[in-house]
Amino acid sequence: MGKKRIVTILIVIATVVLAGVAIFTAVRLYQLRQEAVAPTAPTSKPEAATDGCSALSFTLTTGSPSPTPSGSASPTPSESPTASPSESPTSTATASASPTTTEAELPEAGTSYPTIIGGVVGILLIVISLALAL
Repeated sequence: MGKKRIVTILIVIATVVLAGVAIFTAVRLYQLRQEAVAPTAPTSKPEAATDGCSALSFTLTTGSPSPTPSGSASPTPSESPTASPSESPTSTATASASPTTTEAELPEAGTSYPTIIGGVVGILLIVISLALAL
């Protein structure tokens, strides 16, 4: 008769532990129901997205390269005077970055009744199993 009682107590303890895990899981899922689970919605703000972004400006200057004599060839002077350019062409490129963040709000869906009903039914089953076991 003692062996049956030990097996019954072990079954009751296992049932209580499993019920506790189920209730803990249900409560945790209920607490996390408002958090985004999409892989494109990070839970932390990346360091690169901080407010320390600044505008970058670049100035590019282009000029004509001077010809280099090759070997023994010498340039021959021309009879017409050559005009040298008085200004060199310049181009300016400006790059700016402005981070934009949009937080999409999720609609509230579902109810908490299944969780509450499941918890109550689980507790009732534990109480009934304890009453039947003893």
